Amino acid sequence: MSSTAHHPPAAGTGGCDPGAIDELACVAAGIQRRAEVTQQHLPQLREFQEKFNSARTEYTKARLAAKTDLDEAAATLAKVREQIRCRVTHEQRHCLQQAVDKVFDEIRRCTGGRGCCVDDCGCDFDDTVGREDTVATLAARIARYTADTSKAAACFTDLDGELTALPERAAKIKTDAAQLLADVCDAALGKDVVRLYARLLVLLRRSAEAWRGFTTVSEFVDCLCKALLCVFKGWQAIAVLEGARAELLCKEETRKKACERKQKETVEEVMAEYTRLCPPCAAHSDETEEEDPDEDRTADAA
Repeated sequence: MSSTAHHPPAAGTGGCDPGAIDELACVAAGIQRRAEVTQQHLPQLREFQEKFNSARTEYTKARLAAKTDLDEAAATLAKVREQIRCRVTHEQRHCLQQAVDKVFDEIRRCTGGRGCCVDDCGCDFDDTVGREDTVATLAARIARYTADTSKAAACFTDLDGELTALPERAAKIKTDAAQLLADVCDAALGKDVVRLYARLLVLLRRSAEAWRGFTTVSEFVDCLCKALLCVFKGWQAIAVLEGARAELLCKEETRKKACERKQKETVEEVMAEYTRLCPPCAAHSDETEEEDPDEDRTADAA
């Protein structure tokens, strides 16, 4: 936090100030805390860096695998639609479509929607420390930045999970589509056409949303990059603020101890202050002792 150079007191000036050593110790405490916080989060940053470096290649593979299964699922669902569309009335189809829209909108709201899960507004971290900052204000900012950074880290982890989740999701849609076609052809299960049509609409919507809002590989990688930079900037700012907070805490503790010492050793503190205010002068042979003005007045009165 402190940018002021700290120098030891000059010898022979009569201004020896041991408090400068305490200040230097507090600066060191701040530097140490900043390093500790950095080291604490560095493994996560290294892990995210490695995953990001291979993300484009791995996500491209995942999309290709998913597209193959989704194309097969689309062909299967087209057959299902041909077989049951005429068995469901226009009103039933309309009501089922409304129901599907409503449920998927609710799912989107409770799961956080689609597309990139981090934005620039949530990654604005200010690590400057002013004279008006206190331990409390720094603690509040650290808490807020930690929450934002953790959210970005969760976003990165979730996106990284897409490398396996996307192909698995597409494979399940393909399997469910094949099962739906088999059920439509089943003599017993094929009678509940309303439910079968509902399953068809659900699978069609899941197929359309399988990409989670990322239409290209570049869109996905750009979002992953935003999340990584947000995490990096967040932990970097938090380390600076933690160091500043540690320095302020140290200084508060130093002032507290100084106050306790003054209360406990009051006479010694008074004498030390007296010596600083009225330093003893060296005696010279040609100097005479200054007369006390009170004594002069007494002599005149006599």
